[in-house]
Formats: sequence, C-alpha cells, structure tokens
Amino acid sequence: MSDEKLPQDTSTPLSNQENENELSTNETAKQVNSASENESLAENAELENAASNAEENVEEENTLEETNSEEKAEVENVVEEAMVAEKESVKEKETIEATSNEKIEASDDDESGEDEEEVESSEDEEDDEDHEEKAQKDYSTLSKKELVAELDKLLKTKKIQELKHDVEEIRTEFNNKFNEELEHKKEEFLAEGGNIIDFHYTTPLKKGFNSLYFDYKEKRSNHYKNLKKDLQANLDKRWELIEELKSLLSAEENINTTYKHFKDIQEKWHVAGAIPRDKYNTVWNTYHHHVENFYDFLHLNREFRDLDFKHNLDSKLKIITRAEELGQEADINKAFRELQMLHKMWKEDIGPVAKEYRDEVWDKFSDATKVIHDKRQAQLAEMEKDFETNYEKKKELVEEIKKATEEAKPSHQGWQNAIKKVQELRDTFFNTGRVPRANNKEIWKAFKDATSNFNHQKNSFYKNQKKEQYTNLEKKRELIKIAEENKDSEDFDATTQLMKKIQND
Repeated sequence: MSDEKLPQDTSTPLSNQENENELSTNETAKQVNSASENESLAENAELENAASNAEENVEEENTLEETNSEEKAEVENVVEEAMVAEKESVKEKETIEATSNEKIEASDDDESGEDEEEVESSEDEEDDEDHEEKAQKDYSTLSKKELVAELDKLLKTKKIQELKHDVEEIRTEFNNKFNEELEHKKEEFLAEGGNIIDFHYTTPLKKGFNSLYFDYKEKRSNHYKNLKKDLQANLDKRWELIEELKSLLSAEENINTTYKHFKDIQEKWHVAGAIPRDKYNTVWNTYHHHVENFYDFLHLNREFRDLDFKHNLDSKLKIITRAEELGQEADINKAFRELQMLHKMWKEDIGPVAKEYRDEVWDKFSDATKVIHDKRQAQLAEMEKDFETNYEKKKELVEEIKKATEEAKPSHQGWQNAIKKVQELRDTFFNTGRVPRANNKEIWKAFKDATSNFNHQKNSFYKNQKKEQYTNLEKKRELIKIAEENKDSEDFDATTQLMKKIQND
C-alpha cells in the first residue's frame, strides 16, 4: 500500500449534510431500501438452474493516446459539465447477484483489489431455502376434493416458480388417498367375480386433478423456456456493450463526445437485464477490465480522470461510513441485508479510485464488513442452539405419534381418543420453531411418515368396521328371509325352534 495517507472526507458529515449534490448516509440507506424493493438482476438470475463461481482473469491492455492542445481545450469544457453530473448521488442500480442470507467475505482477488465472496445457488436450492423459511403445511388432513381445490387455488394465486414443493406435497397426498380408494374398489370387483385384467377405475375428481397437474407442468415448462430466451438475449446485449466499450479506445472523436458515449454505455449496462448465472463472472470481469482500460485511456487527460477518481473515492468513503454505522445496528438481520446492498453499490455502481488509495479504502470497508459478519455469526450460533432444541423436541413428538398409533384401542371410542391425541401432537409440532437446516428434510419426512401411518391404521379400522357392519346386515337379512318363509308353517314345534335359533343368531 502506498505511504500516502487516505484523504479525509471533507464533505459535510453524513448525519447533518445539507448539500443536495453530495451523497448522504440517509440517501445511501434510502437507495439500499429502494434497491431491496426493486427486482434485481440477481433475483431474476436466481431462477437459472446452473450455478458457477468460475472466474476468468482478463489481461489488462494499455491503450494510451497523446492529447494535443485542441483536445485539452475541449477537456476543460467536459470537466466543467462533469463536475455537475459527478456531484449527483450514487444512483441505485440493479444488483448482479442475490446474496441475502449468505456471508460476505473480504477478498482481494479482483483486479482492483476489491471483491467479496458471492455465494450463488441454483433456482431449486433457493426454492428449498425459501420453502424452509415458510410454515410447512400438512396436506394429509385434507380430503381429495379439498386437495384439488387447494391445487386450483395455488395455480390461480401464486407464481408458477413458487409452487414446486406445495404441488408435489398435494400430488403425493392425493395419489395416496386415490390409490387407497382404488385398492378398495379392486377388492370389491374381484370379490364379485371380476377378472383383474378387466378392472379399471377412475373418478371425475381424479380427472380434474390430472388436468390441473398437467396445467402446472405446462406452465412451469413454458416459464423456464421463456426465461432461458430472455437470459440469452440479455447476455448478447451485454457482449455488444462490451464491444462498444472497447471501440471507444480507437474512436476518432473528441474527448467530450467519447466521455458522453462512455456514460451512455454505463447506463445501458445497468438496465441490460439478467444473464445466465454461469456466465456472470466472465461477463462482469471482462466489462470491468475494459472500464479500467477506458480510465487508462483518460490518463493523459489527468484533470478529467482525477475528477472521476475523486468522486468515486468520496462515494466509497460514505459507503464505508454507513457500513460502520451498521455495525452498531441492533437488528443484525436488517444490518446484514443493507450491507449486501452496500457491497453491490460498491462493486456495481461506483468506479475505481486512484491506485494509491485502492487497497486502503477496501481494507476499511472489509473491516466494517467483518464487524457485522462476526455479529451475525454469533447470532446464528445462538439460533443453532435453539434449532437443535427444537429438533430434539420434534423427534419426541414424532415418537409420540407412533406410540399413539400402536396403542390405539380397536374400538370407535379408542380411535376417537387417538385422533384427538394425534391432533394435539400435530399442533405442537407445527408450533415448535425451526430446526437446523441439515435436519429439516429428515424430521419433516419422519413426521409425514408417522402421521401417514396413523391415518392408514385409522382408515383400515373404520373400513373393517364397515365391512363387518355390511356382513352383519346381510346375515340379518338372510335370517329375516328365513323367518318370513316359515312364519306360516303348520309345524309349530319346528318353527318355534327355528325362531329361537334366529333370535340367538
């Protein structure tokens, strides 16, 4: 690092700043909050299935041009205009990658010595995480008709990419219930002398479910096909902008026009849209490399370049100040989310600073980041203890459901008591907090299996009850028929014995 000290931020303190042309801390915070509300480039890119952290180093090119006296005169005019434009607040743009709920690590692997570890995940992985954050719904308590209604409602009210887990849960429950009904109908068919190869069974409800599920699969497929096309179109657009940026170094035009052209390219870049996730690092590093080349191109126009560097330095100092303030924020999750946006603004919206300050400002930002990161890690460690306690409690609840199933007395009242008991256990399970992510699927499956087995045993009992009732009814009808046939018999003694036997039966 250079021995030269980092210049002090001579602008009005962030908390009391009145100059509208300077970026205040409050403005930065507002930009961050605004950025979190806008659909970012990464939030679109999170729907892409492939995840890649590949980075390619691009060799720097040194293209320096000498400027003549006529160009210098033009530069003075440009500088005058740039001073107004460059005093505007750092605008909030789209963020390139979604890193919420992931850690930021300081890194100096980037060409400018400034970068952070950005954890990327595929669409399905993020869908999994999002699903874990939500209260899981137990669809096993719904009837087939209710499951169809629920699927229809989801398709009408939610985004297609948000439905995967719910739809598969509903499908599993519906198929389980329908297959159970199917087996019952098959038994009846065979009992009546039917041939298994002639058996076929369906219902309007089953057809309706199949139709809805087909609609879901078709909409999901179309969604990702269109997304893929859009991502590729945006990728092509960004490569075109990079080529346009490269051409500035050989453009035969005055510096005024070239600089305005450069700013225009930057604006187009920020609104160019999402690209395939596995292309992100290559595209961004290439773009960043040629932005650096453009600043080198301005080297002979020192006043012009230094003005831009000074503005970038001031903006980064203000972001550092805000990051340091976030270190005192009581709401750690809120501070972490805002820090994510500060990192994106740092990387995406603000250009480089003079090389003698580059490492120093990054180190200061990294130190502020570490404070928040350490607090968050400590918070997560405490939360993990609670999650572990919840996990153990949920395991006990699953075992109690299994026990209630095994100990249910084979009577109507016995099963009614068991139903009441299991319902209380289910409610307690859902009211118990989150478990460690590594155990989430395991405990959910154990709970589903236990409740499914309970329902199966309960249903089997009542089906057998119905069969017995039907059998008894048929026997009584037979006895009534016998009694009817013998009521007019003249053999009084024989008829009396027969009637006594019928009554006993």
